[in-house]
Amino acid sequence: MNNNFINKSVIGILLLANILVSSYVIAQEKTSISYGELSKNLTTDDRLAITQENKATLIVDQYIGKATGKTRAEILNNKKNKISKTSTLTRSKSYSNYDEFAIYGATTYLQDDYDSDGFYQTFSVSFDADIYSYTPSQLGEVYALLYISKNGGPWTHYYTTDNFLIEGETDLDEYEVITTFLSGYSADHYDILIDLYQAGYSDIVASYSSNDSNALYALSLESADYDEPYIEVSHGGSFSLIIILLFLITYFLRIINNTNQTN
Repeated sequence: MNNNFINKSVIGILLLANILVSSYVIAQEKTSISYGELSKNLTTDDRLAITQENKATLIVDQYIGKATGKTRAEILNNKKNKISKTSTLTRSKSYSNYDEFAIYGATTYLQDDYDSDGFYQTFSVSFDADIYSYTPSQLGEVYALLYISKNGGPWTHYYTTDNFLIEGETDLDEYEVITTFLSGYSADHYDILIDLYQAGYSDIVASYSSNDSNALYALSLESADYDEPYIEVSHGGSFSLIIILLFLITYFLRIINNTNQTN
């Protein structure tokens, strides 16, 4: 039997196996898509358009604040001595010393559970940030970083809002972030944390998390690759990979066996 043929066959199997395994690993990478806006600006139709995959591509340029995948500790360390999200309001550097901020409350909403297992791929987080100012102006320009924690694990960044204005204690400035997990998030319970920043400054001015509200605690979530209508499809990725590899190995062994018999 031709040893060169055997070597090429083995190399071919290994290369193909490497490609298949790499593809499977890439598919498990954590990816999500989010959209943020003042709640008062979102209609029911807007929410449907954002969460429907076939319509989302039409407004893809509006999907801002992509997830970095960094932990909260990493982001806080990087923000030291840095000023980000520069404010468009004209004010002095001492402006923030006269303001106090708080997140009054938050709500969440789960949707899109195609395999009916009680875990959802799309969810929204709405929060109401307030400003208490000792100046005549009750306006503040802020932005927020949103983090997620899987079953008590580290806080991981998944969205940064654009700058938005808040006014006093009104709830008309409530902000909403709609997120769909696309891949890499297995079915589990996830907590949410919100860090609020004043635009132009690097220090957190308010935080709100699952420790403050049950609405942000233990959300039943999974990504779209785990949320298929048929269970055997959603959990069959690694099984299918093994079947393919076994088939290829069997195929090449038969070729080698036939070659031996011919010789």
